[in-house]
Amino acid sequence: MYYINKIDLKYIKITIFYCLIVGVILPSSPLLAQKKKDRPVPVGVAKARGISTHSSFEYPGTVQAWATTQLASEVDGRVDKLLFQEGQYVRKGTPLVKLRIEPLIIQRDLAQAEKKLVEARLEELNTGTRPETIEAAKSAVEQSRARVRLADNELKRIKRLYKDGVLSLDEFDKADAQAQADRAELAEKQSMLNELVAGPRSEKMKQEEANIKVAEARIQMIQDNINRATIFAPFHGYIVKKETEVGQWLEQGDPAVSMIRAKPLKVEIHVPQFQFNSIAIGASAKVILESYETREGPQSFKGTVIEKIRSGDPVSRTFPVRIKVTNTKSKLAPGMLVRVELKLGKKKQKTLFVPKDAIVRTPRETAVWVVREDKDKTMKAHKVVVQTGRLEKNLIAVHFKGKKIKSGDWVVVQGNERLKPNSRVNIIKKIH
Repeated sequence: MYYINKIDLKYIKITIFYCLIVGVILPSSPLLAQKKKDRPVPVGVAKARGISTHSSFEYPGTVQAWATTQLASEVDGRVDKLLFQEGQYVRKGTPLVKLRIEPLIIQRDLAQAEKKLVEARLEELNTGTRPETIEAAKSAVEQSRARVRLADNELKRIKRLYKDGVLSLDEFDKADAQAQADRAELAEKQSMLNELVAGPRSEKMKQEEANIKVAEARIQMIQDNINRATIFAPFHGYIVKKETEVGQWLEQGDPAVSMIRAKPLKVEIHVPQFQFNSIAIGASAKVILESYETREGPQSFKGTVIEKIRSGDPVSRTFPVRIKVTNTKSKLAPGMLVRVELKLGKKKQKTLFVPKDAIVRTPRETAVWVVREDKDKTMKAHKVVVQTGRLEKNLIAVHFKGKKIKSGDWVVVQGNERLKPNSRVNIIKKIH
């Protein structure tokens, strides 16, 4: 029993050794290696396509506010109310800051009372002198005239007595002075009567009319200060900073709140000098928001070139170009990083595009495998070193020297990682 088991073990060892010889030596034989080498590589292919497009370039850009303003107080006053929060969206005309207006209201009421007083005086002038006042003035004139006659008669009597030596010179002088005083009083009363009969002077009426205009201007000025004591939003936008607090005293020109315009927005890019003159005002642009992925891909916005700043950076030799973006969908905000795609030039150029899967990248080069029929009617793969360009959906532009790839050529999109130069291929799938 022991002898039989030993014989079986010997045959088992011989069988294992034979299997190793067959499995290791035979596959490495030149004949088998040659057959494996000549075996076609199964691949999937798609056609290269020539597309007429403008030359386009991508630049990093920064979103900027269309307008940034610091709203300041137009009058002196103490802050009474703040009607906003930082970051809040406000519409044009929304009240933001209110100053205390009670002192201004008192000044306005006082100015209105002064105006009424002037109006009353002017109304009196326009009405003219009352008849009873004129009659009283006439009576006063008659009384003065009577006193003048009496004084003249008395002066004549004293003058005769003075000449006769009965009265002294002092008594004569007193009578003469009294007569002159009575005549002066009569002239004054007569002048007043004439003025009352003639009515108010036009100069006086014009003066009062001017006083009314001054009062109205003062009232309007105070009312304007009351209106300006409330700061309103000058446009639709966002509050970015609160510059004051309730109870703080603001003088004219002191900042109260900072805000930016909501839309449109601007995007600023910096363009190399050799591309600057190729960009036209009004050219269309595509603004792509970085790090905002949706199911369809990055969010993009339409823009228009509005400004070319002809003052470049002497270090980088780049020039600022600004793009207007109107429909931001509330996704863009000043300070965000975006990519801007600009189409340069007026004429369309034909560019070769291949599927993105056709690109094979290595640390040394980027290549595309092109399938062509050889002289022996077999299909072989040829490597073409390329430089990649912009993307168009699932296609990518390729640039190369010479005419190594033509529109309509089949390029490998599946299985290209196993190819070597002049490898035989078996097209198992054509993607259109």
